[in-house]
Amino acid sequence: MMRPVDCQTFEFWCEDLAESRIDATFRESLTAHGSQCPRCADFALRSHHQRRALHGLPLRQVPVNLAINLRVLASKERARRSSMVNWDTRLDLLREKTRLWLNNLWRPLAIPTAGGIAAAMLLFCVLMPTFALQSQATADVPTAWYQAAEVYGLSPFGGNFENVTLDVRIDMSGRVVDYTVPAGETCKWTKDPEMRRAVENSLLFMSFKPASFFGQPASDTIRITLRRSHIEVKG
Repeated sequence: MMRPVDCQTFEFWCEDLAESRIDATFRESLTAHGSQCPRCADFALRSHHQRRALHGLPLRQVPVNLAINLRVLASKERARRSSMVNWDTRLDLLREKTRLWLNNLWRPLAIPTAGGIAAAMLLFCVLMPTFALQSQATADVPTAWYQAAEVYGLSPFGGNFENVTLDVRIDMSGRVVDYTVPAGETCKWTKDPEMRRAVENSLLFMSFKPASFFGQPASDTIRITLRRSHIEVKG
């Protein structure tokens, strides 16, 4: 019984029309369909030109190392599959990779590292006695961590005030930058312009020694009490 031939069947068997693996009856049916169908006739013509163009291409040479590369790939794939059989083989493969990594990385670094450490220790042992030789200090003055500001010069101008207590701010140069009346102190003199001017003149012409911190000048606030005859410094 002759098999029906359509365009899809013709396109599938078109390449095999010249070969003997299809029977003669089916080949005649394909040839008849190709002669009657313009679409299939055009497809057969294009296929024929394509085959001729492919036959006209130069033959490519097989790479010399193709067989060796294929064997290497096959060997790697076989080793990979055999290493995934169970957990024991996986652990063996991991230990082998770790050992190979340590041998390739640490062995080239071990000798230079050991040599560098030994040279550094030898150099330190040679130079350490020179660091221990220190000259005895002859003019070393012990310095307190912190020393408060002090009054070392009184004002030549007196006043008619009595027991005026102030918190005086002294800068790093020993100058008075501000003053305040402590809480709880009587400050009637602040309302008397003449007495206030006398107090400020006394502060202006007084001499102060600035505070020091590790030997360096620092600002500080001290409490002083102005009297007619002397000054009391409460710190």
